[in-house]
Order: sequence, then structure tokens, then C-alpha cells
Amino acid sequence: MTPPRTFARGERRQFLRYTRTDRWPLLERFPVPAAVHTDLLAAMLACEPDRIETIVGDLEDETSRAVSEMMAEAGFRAAVEALPFHDDDRVVGLGDSITADRTGWFEMLAASIEFAGTSRAELHNLGVSGNTTADVLERYDLIEAARPSHVLLMLGTNDVRAHGRTGGYRMVTSHETERNLRALIDLITGDLGASITLITPPPVDQHRIDGFFTASPVRWDATTVDEIAAVVRKLDPDCVDLHTAFGTAGSADLLEADGVHPTVPGQRFILRTIVNRLAR
Repeated sequence: MTPPRTFARGERRQFLRYTRTDRWPLLERFPVPAAVHTDLLAAMLACEPDRIETIVGDLEDETSRAVSEMMAEAGFRAAVEALPFHDDDRVVGLGDSITADRTGWFEMLAASIEFAGTSRAELHNLGVSGNTTADVLERYDLIEAARPSHVLLMLGTNDVRAHGRTGGYRMVTSHETERNLRALIDLITGDLGASITLITPPPVDQHRIDGFFTASPVRWDATTVDEIAAVVRKLDPDCVDLHTAFGTAGSADLLEADGVHPTVPGQRFILRTIVNRLAR
């Protein structure tokens, strides 16, 4: 029998940063008490539940500190106060791990709006790690249940994720990505009567990817992420173009060692870009 795996604190932190079992579609459709989620995560990471609570608390504190620092900047605070959200708005974030990140842009956005105190809009993070555009389309019932008035949608990074050591079979083709995004736009604006802001996925770092995933049957290709960004721009020329913004800023310090996920400074950059665009 294989002995249970052990995890270092850093590994647990990274796992919990992106893994939110309460957002998993099955457990959203069939909710369980919060304590069950804590126990589930503790079982996954072979530790006590209080360790999970401590690490999650640390991640939340890190987000709060980042927001406090950013809100101390007059320009950023003014942009947050100028956001077009009202007291009765329900703002939903749709995305993958970049959005699900407990220290990520959407969590910081919610904290920034609360910090500013200019709006009592409700913000709901529906980001789920690993999601493709097809996955989000499949859980449209959960989007509908959130009753959004505005949706911030950043998808596509996992559409180009390829599996296999030799074949490299891509999750979703560019044509399918466009079809799925068109469907989501139609459902959100038509069926739900909500407004939508499309956001291109940030670029990836091919050199880091090739090194980090060398022993893994999973790959990303920078040129295919470029294709997805082009699809989003085609659907909405006035989208929030993170892909271009990252390239202008130089993405080396904005991406983690895996070359795919933004660092905490990268998430701050994403937040600034989105806030400045929405407040424009």
C-alpha cells in the first residue's frame, strides 16, 4: 500500500490558494456545511482542519494587506470609487484559477469596493480552477442562480491546455472557444439581462512552462494563448486587453514559476488594469 503523501506548508498554501471546494459545481448544486469543506481540504492535504483554517486566514490577510496598500494610492482609490457599480448590483466573476485565486484580482476587487465604502454592490466569485469555456457553459445554471447584473469574464487559458506527452490534445479549439464565448455572451445578456465585460487571458511564459512541466503530460503553448486573446478582441474590440497590457509591462515578474499563473504582483497588475478600464 502506498503511504499517504506529505505536504510542505508551501505546497498546502499553493493548493489552497486555488482550490475552493465550495465553488465546485457539484457542491454548489448540493451544498454542504462549511465545516465539511474544511474537513475535505484537510483530508486532501493530510493535515488537521485547523491547519487549513490558518492557511486560508493567512491568504485572506495577504489580500487585505495588498488592498490596503493599493487603496492608499490616490489614483487607484479614485478609480475604485468611480467604478460603475451601484448598491443593488450583483457582480459575478467568471473564470479559471486566475479568478479563483484567494489572493487574486476578483477577491481584491471585492475588498477594494468594500474598503472604499462607495457602493454596497454584492460581488460573487464563480472562478473555478481548471475551467474551460465549455466548463463554464455547462454550469450556466449556477451563473443564473447568482442573478448577476454585471459579469466580468476572463476565460481561455485552459481552453489551450494540451494533454499527452506526444500528441498534445488540446482541450478546446479556437473555433470552439469563440462559439462558447458567443453562447455565454448571448445567455448572460439575453436570458439574464446582465451586462458583460470580456477580459483577455494574460500571456504565458513558454520558457518557464517548458521547464516547469517537463515531467508532466500537460502543456500550454504561448502562441495558442495569443489566438484566444485574438478571439476575445474579435468578439469585443473594447474588451479589457490584459494580454497586451502584460506584454507592455514585461511579464517576467508578473508570472509564477509555472509560467501560467500570475504572481501576487501580477494579480495586482490585473486588478489595476481592470479597475482603470471599468472606471474610464
